[in-house]
Amino acid sequence: MGYFDTLIEKFEENPELEEAFGKHIHWGYWENPACATGTLMDFAIAANNLSKLVIKTAEIQDGVKILDAGCGFGGTISLLNETFHNLNLFGVNIDNAQVERARKVITPQNNNSIEFINGNACDLPNFNQLFDYAIALECIFAFPRREIFFQEVKRNLKSSGKLIIVDFIINPNIRKFWLWFETQILSRLITDTYGSKATNQVEFIGIKDYENIANKTGFKLDKVIDINKNVQPTYPVINKLIVDNFNDLMTAKGLEIFSQINLINYQILVFSSLG
Repeated sequence: MGYFDTLIEKFEENPELEEAFGKHIHWGYWENPACATGTLMDFAIAANNLSKLVIKTAEIQDGVKILDAGCGFGGTISLLNETFHNLNLFGVNIDNAQVERARKVITPQNNNSIEFINGNACDLPNFNQLFDYAIALECIFAFPRREIFFQEVKRNLKSSGKLIIVDFIINPNIRKFWLWFETQILSRLITDTYGSKATNQVEFIGIKDYENIANKTGFKLDKVIDINKNVQPTYPVINKLIVDNFNDLMTAKGLEIFSQINLINYQILVFSSLG
């Protein structure tokens, strides 16, 4: 069982852990990585800063409709709720326990409306409205198929809408090796970290793959922002939790090593709908 499978139960035992992971279950962003302290509190701030960066990159304004697919505990929606006015916010997540927590701890303010839905991002419900923005922040690698998700977003997005994805992007120079590594090792690394509730299989792809998916589904890749160096302080924090709880050094170090040598790059991708 992965660390995040039992995270909610661990919150009762460790308030500091709840402070660090109670809103966001994604990597942290440090403008200056050298200033990272390695503490859970520092990580919590950095995780919130990553959501802030995604919001800034998307150029979100008051009065829009936003879908957060794979919303986790609703941290990004909570930040949007605190920052903007007159938003229609929908969060979809496959783990009902995380959805229930989000419903419990996040209260609409600033004349915003919020709805959290237990559901599959590759089989979205009928929202009876179209979105200005769709966000998938560090979760799409666990979806059954990215192309289906893009199709589902397209169906629910305005013609002028944007899709913002944060993902681990593989270097094309290791494509053949990666297919083997992903099947034999990587799925276990991710499942041990995120937990079986998140996924039992993962798939990392490259930028060219994303461009092909976009072309097939009516999107255009407008912007790629590489923040790989800015997320590096995440790994010591996450690794310690995994080693302390599972004594699994391979899981703890696997993604970090690939990331440090730029065989995996952590990036923000912005897609625009082509109408």
